[in-house]
Amino acid sequence: MKKVSEKEDELFDAWESESNNDGYPDFCRDGLIFNGEVFNNNHNVCSGNQEELLNNAKRRIVFFMKEPNSNPDEDYRTWALEGDSKHAFFIMIYSWLSELSKIQANDVDISPVTYTFPKNLPLIIVNAKKVSGGASADDNAVYAYAEKYRDNLRKQLDIYSPNIIVCGGGYICKTGEVLMHYIANHIIYNDIEFTKMEGSNWIWYSVEKQMVLINSYHPTSRTSYEDKYHGLIQEFKSFLKLNLFAL
Repeated sequence: MKKVSEKEDELFDAWESESNNDGYPDFCRDGLIFNGEVFNNNHNVCSGNQEELLNNAKRRIVFFMKEPNSNPDEDYRTWALEGDSKHAFFIMIYSWLSELSKIQANDVDISPVTYTFPKNLPLIIVNAKKVSGGASADDNAVYAYAEKYRDNLRKQLDIYSPNIIVCGGGYICKTGEVLMHYIANHIIYNDIEFTKMEGSNWIWYSVEKQMVLINSYHPTSRTSYEDKYHGLIQEFKSFLKLNLFAL
């Protein structure tokens, strides 16, 4: 049976060639983040037990983001995410991952934000656009790339069999969804009918597929931590209280 990393690389090899031929060079790989030993002067890490963690995870969470920023031809999976992060992107990703993995419907308290990569949990980051952008993403370019390579994005997401996908940011569409949620809901998973949780603009779900899409802020949004973090977790707790399927 192939490892997750082998499935990813098999897909990426073909995708990178196609992307280069289409005029999109400097392909960036992403997916299930490595959590092994550090090397290369603390810049990179080896593969660790991240695949075992994913196989054993009840909640398989994917963070569906726009694009890598100013990191051409990089591989997200091998980045050394060591120590306390000072980057808003990773602080929010770590915090969402930690709390979404353990929160229960009747929990009263929400844990504070975390600044450290929780290596006991599988971290999966999937960028819709595999070509590095600048400091700020061009949402139209992200949409065009995702639409063009929708089949590859679906193949990548299917590798992880996610049951929670956090869709991070972008302009607000006419449907009330942020761009990344719209791409997931209507382009990548257009064969699945998701239901919007009543009274919420955060949660869409499919009982049939036992999957949740979270219509979220981008991790670096200038919105307060209270809204980005507590807002998301509170809405997820409300969904759990519906007890529609096991998570």
